[in-house]
Amino acid sequence: MYRVERRNSGRGLRKLLEVFVKRDFLTKRELRGLAKYVLRHERDFTPSTVIPDGVPEAATDPSYRKSRVLHDLGEYGTLIQDRLLAILPEVLRVFNREAFPISHIDTQITASNDGDFFKVHRDNSSAEPLDIPLRELSYVHYFHSEPKAFGRGQLRIYDSEDGEVQNSEQRRTKTIMPRQNTLVLFPSSYDHEVLPVKCPTRKFVNSRFTVNGWLIREGTASSEDNSPDNEESPPDMGWLIDAVKALTVTRPHPIQKVYLTLEEASEFSGLSFEYLERLVEEQKVNAVDDGGWKFRRIDLESL
Repeated sequence: MYRVERRNSGRGLRKLLEVFVKRDFLTKRELRGLAKYVLRHERDFTPSTVIPDGVPEAATDPSYRKSRVLHDLGEYGTLIQDRLLAILPEVLRVFNREAFPISHIDTQITASNDGDFFKVHRDNSSAEPLDIPLRELSYVHYFHSEPKAFGRGQLRIYDSEDGEVQNSEQRRTKTIMPRQNTLVLFPSSYDHEVLPVKCPTRKFVNSRFTVNGWLIREGTASSEDNSPDNEESPPDMGWLIDAVKALTVTRPHPIQKVYLTLEEASEFSGLSFEYLERLVEEQKVNAVDDGGWKFRRIDLESL
């Protein structure tokens, strides 16, 4: 678990960007079983979809999200849900949140292969279907075949005051590497994206796999009882929606560092400290000893 401080010069500590991380989420036996289940159901994976604001139906949009998903997890769906509920009290303490009534926990498996990605989005930004605004917490459980045969595919979460990255003064980010059998939870209101995956073999078995979904709270009676017959028709604000979309097409990204420390190189590449040091000793990767190893980002991208 870790928290990233948000600071605003002149006003001191502002808020915390909370992210909950749990390693070894499943037992080794459960993890092996999940991996076998996924490979047996390769043909059942379908192209991933997105739900644009104001549109009730999901549709594929490979320019915005590209991956494949499996919605039937069999017995592993219940396993993941039970395990999430078991750690929920600890999660809520980290987020400093009160317990909330849960309607259900959505689960799916996503397979991301070479070039797959998911651009910046919020998981609870749409008003339809009904349960999307009720998504309270988002979770991602990473797993992959051994040895790991893909790179990149990091989860990048954006710092902002209200979940909207364009409103952030400092526009800081937190980038999380997909590590084996690691669970990550964060509020569904945070802007985030999945960076492009690099998988040279392009084989399904070598994909970046995740079990991902949302903890969805129960809707309030007031929201369910609101009827269009009891409300005045709202004015047409389509022009404003189009204007906002035009302003937010491009998302800010921090300038990438040319050289990375050993810790940063490990997080970026997904390789252990020991393995990176061995690559340096064997002269398979260049590094500069500047009171500690410094690696060129471009060299790590080719690993």
